[in-house]
Amino acid sequence: MSSRARYLLHADFTGSPPYADVVVPWDWVWFQQGSDFSLQPGGKVSFRTHGLYEFVVSADWQLMTLLDYDLRQVGLRLQRQGQPDEPIDYHERIGFHNTPGSDAPRMARWQGKWGPLDIPPRGTAGIQVTVAPAGTARLGDMALAGHTAIKLQAMPLAGLRALVVHAKVVAQDTVSVSLHNPSATDAIHVGKGTLKVIAMTAQLTHGRSGDAWQLVHSASVEIAAGDRVYAVMRHHVPGTVLQTSDSTWLQVDRLA
Repeated sequence: MSSRARYLLHADFTGSPPYADVVVPWDWVWFQQGSDFSLQPGGKVSFRTHGLYEFVVSADWQLMTLLDYDLRQVGLRLQRQGQPDEPIDYHERIGFHNTPGSDAPRMARWQGKWGPLDIPPRGTAGIQVTVAPAGTARLGDMALAGHTAIKLQAMPLAGLRALVVHAKVVAQDTVSVSLHNPSATDAIHVGKGTLKVIAMTAQLTHGRSGDAWQLVHSASVEIAAGDRVYAVMRHHVPGTVLQTSDSTWLQVDRLA
């Protein structure tokens, strides 16, 4: 029977320092069939039998820490018999995957009918709307608004150029939108249409990427007795966590 095994972590792993490959310290044998290889203290897998093997590493990054706003990397390295542990870069790369950071703002939206409106010279028309999902937009965040009737086909060019559209967050999940006529000599007519509002978070760094899980599958690799294979992680943000879960593991399969 071909040997196969899966190894996990008993505890979350922070993988510091950043900007360096760090060995993932697997310490939990989830299952093991056969004796061609074994897990060593520190997380490396040591091989007793020459053969053809495949490796899969799965990484479940802790998304709720909001630290995933820069590059995260997980990979596999092969340390041939007789090679020293350091430097790691001398060990063969047999599988790597990079996940770009996620620093995009979260969005909250509202759409509804508004108009027709006639905005006199130096006058303003306004409305307050509640954006969703709740809890997204807070004081100091940014907002944008548009109206489907503000278009060349429906308004004179002078009115389009003079009209000013303002949107601002004025309370939790509340956006105030105003249409202002600061310079036109006549009233600006905005026809019936749909008002579209977006509010977005504006903190310095955000994270919370939905793509917090990585899977790396090696090609078939010829392994000699005495070789070692291990998983590495790299990140750019102190405190980044590779969490212990059913989705964080290293699997080894002997094919021949």
